[in-house]
Amino acid sequence: MKINITKATLLEGIQIISSGVSSRTTLPILHNFLMETQQGKLKMVRTDMEMATVHFVQAEIVEEGSITVPLKEFSDIIKNLPDDKEITLTGDENNKLHIKSGKSKFWVIGTPKSEYPAIPEIERSGSVQLDPILLQQMVEKTAFSASTQETRYILNGLLWSSSAESFEVVATDGGRLAVATQPALAGSNEFKIIIPTKILNELCRFVSIAKPDKDTKIEVNVATNQVSFIMNETTFISRLIEGNFPNYKQVIPTKTTIKFESFVKELLASTRRAALCAGEFGSIVKYKVENNKLTVSSNSQNMDFTDELPVEYNGEIFEANFKPQYIIDVLKNISAEKVSFSFVNASLPVLIEPVEDKTFKYVIMPMRA
Repeated sequence: MKINITKATLLEGIQIISSGVSSRTTLPILHNFLMETQQGKLKMVRTDMEMATVHFVQAEIVEEGSITVPLKEFSDIIKNLPDDKEITLTGDENNKLHIKSGKSKFWVIGTPKSEYPAIPEIERSGSVQLDPILLQQMVEKTAFSASTQETRYILNGLLWSSSAESFEVVATDGGRLAVATQPALAGSNEFKIIIPTKILNELCRFVSIAKPDKDTKIEVNVATNQVSFIMNETTFISRLIEGNFPNYKQVIPTKTTIKFESFVKELLASTRRAALCAGEFGSIVKYKVENNKLTVSSNSQNMDFTDELPVEYNGEIFEANFKPQYIIDVLKNISAEKVSFSFVNASLPVLIEPVEDKTFKYVIMPMRA
């Protein structure tokens, strides 16, 4: 293999394939990434056996071929080469990759493509086209509610539910729930799949890097045990999480009797201040509403906090306690100016929604004082 390529192009490819894939592995080959020439371009591949990223970059192909090399070492070398010099990459018969830029020369020991894990084929029948910015918003405004505990593997992903009525993205860790709802996907078959949070976070990061225009779409392909996302020259592939996602609809309050509205920015700031005094273990923040006033308070062994905010509420005195970080996570992901809290009572889940925006719903289980 021999190619000529610019530093900027190569660094962009490295950036796209380098994150999201776990570096914790007992298989040395997974510290490598694959480079191979294909269709007049350089194909860059990284996998950790659970997910894979495939990215094509423009390059001058002098000689066809392939090689895998350690990603970290290769990345460090490329970052420190001159910005204004073309880079020549040459793989020899001994699986050495020679790197030349101006007068600078490196070589790195690699391995043949045959030793690298095979990337699964993508089934592209029945694919769905999604707006990448909309998809990014649906994921980013729900994924924070997914579990990070390895013992709750089924909750380490987001449920994607596509039906004739709607398309929903759902996340929960058992103590809170986030739901993003959009109209039904055009031309989509009905499906319910659980996608690992890791690849969805990586997809969102990629969308931020790529800055797609209004006409760009992400192609989503759902197979029996895997999902793939294709946008321009980049493909993400991941295994699906097997199992039954909790029946989330039954915990969303429907017949609420207590409701108040507050400004998001002010309530977020006040709750953050309360969190400072709530203590680390078993911490709670207390909300008390009466006479169009919300009192936010917290205390610990060494500190005490109280604040008052104007709200729209004329009912009887009502109090509820929450884990402050749960409230903070919701409020900082709400784009609307105002937010509504709807309760059945102080011990049942509260429904939190952006005012005049039914796209997102958040449900949090109150805490006992």
